[in-house]
Order: sequence, then C-alpha cells, then structure tokens
Amino acid sequence: MQRIAIPLLLSLALPFSAVASDAPPQATQQVYTYAVALDADGRIASLEPHGAVPGAANDALLAGIRGWVFSPGDVGAASRTYLRVVVEEAVGGGYEVISATTGPALASMTPPEYPMRDQLAGNEGMVVLRLEVAPDGSVRRSDVHAATGTVSRAMASAAAKASRDWRFASEQVAGQAVPSTLLWPVCYLGPWSSPSACSWTGPDAQRFSSKSVLPLDPTVTVSWTAAR
Repeated sequence: MQRIAIPLLLSLALPFSAVASDAPPQATQQVYTYAVALDADGRIASLEPHGAVPGAANDALLAGIRGWVFSPGDVGAASRTYLRVVVEEAVGGGYEVISATTGPALASMTPPEYPMRDQLAGNEGMVVLRLEVAPDGSVRRSDVHAATGTVSRAMASAAAKASRDWRFASEQVAGQAVPSTLLWPVCYLGPWSSPSACSWTGPDAQRFSSKSVLPLDPTVTVSWTAAR
C-alpha cells in the first residue's frame, strides 16, 4: 500500500479504506502465503509460511491446510507451489477463508503510479491485469484484462507498465521452474470508499475480493473448506 500526495490510496491486491477514528473496529482481510511441497500424489511434504505472517490466524490456518486436498494434475512428479489464502479476521478472534489459490508467489514489486489528474478527478476502481510469468519469475507480458469503476486509460496503462518489472517465485515440477499465467487485481481506491468497490468478477461470473489473485494454469489446484 502506498500513500500519495492527496488523500487517495493505491492498493495492489491489498485493499484499504480509511474510517473515522470513532468508528467501531471492523473485520479485516489478510493475505497469508505458504510454500507447499507436494509428492507426486499431492500429499504435503512440507508446508511453511512464505514471507511475513500478517495476522493472528497463522497457526489455525496451518492446521487446517493440512486437511485440504491438493491435486497435482498430470505432472506425475513432486511439485512445489505457493498457496495464497485470503481470510477475513474478526476483531474478537476467529477468521473466515475468503479464497485459496495456488500459483507463483510475488517476490518483489514496484507500485503503479496513480496519475495526478485522476487523483484530482476522484477516479477510482479496479484494473485486472493478465500476467504471463516466465520460469525465471520475470513478467514477460502484461495486459489489461478488465477495468471497473471510473478507471481511466492512464490508470490502466500505469498498472500494466509497473507490473512488467515485478518478480515472482515460480512453481516447480520435478525441481524445474515452470511458467504461469494469472489475473492480478490492482485497486485504485479513495480513503472513504468501501473496499467492495474493488471486488471483481472472474471466470464463471465468480466474485473475488481485491486481495484475490487468480492463476489460470496452476500446476497444482486446491480444494478447501471455509473455516471460522
């Protein structure tokens, strides 16, 4: 998340909406990323957090994930993937799984520019990028898959341009890194706007939160049960 000169906020699959100081605490969405090594049958060989642990649900998530079903498809070999779990954490404790997807994990990124003209005009919304990630983790192609709200051409172009310098930790099959294609949301959101303004529609008309990233060709898929 990046604070800019005037009170508008840019979020990259990390939505933020400012609230008044006397407002009651709200449930928040957090993203947990895990490195998952699987044998050829999809059984978990190792499971560990990848990057920072953002909230209090990590221990419960780790225990729950071990009961999820991972399907390696037709690879016929051990594999390594990254599990991205979006959860909504209640103020008083407990959590709900919002989405869980497998694919490459973001390693480094430069936030897109929020064009000043669009800031002043109050333009906001979602840019969904289609990223083609090479085996070495570089983004070899980035296109605008969809845009919502009052996103301008300049905002969409800025998101696509920045993403071409992002780096990922790639999935692996039999120790070899493989390419990936994924849909990645970039949310341009004003501080008093609801995060729901940045929800987006994926394949089969399924709704996703602005934190949900959708790999289109994951080496491994996961079946999970929502938990509280």
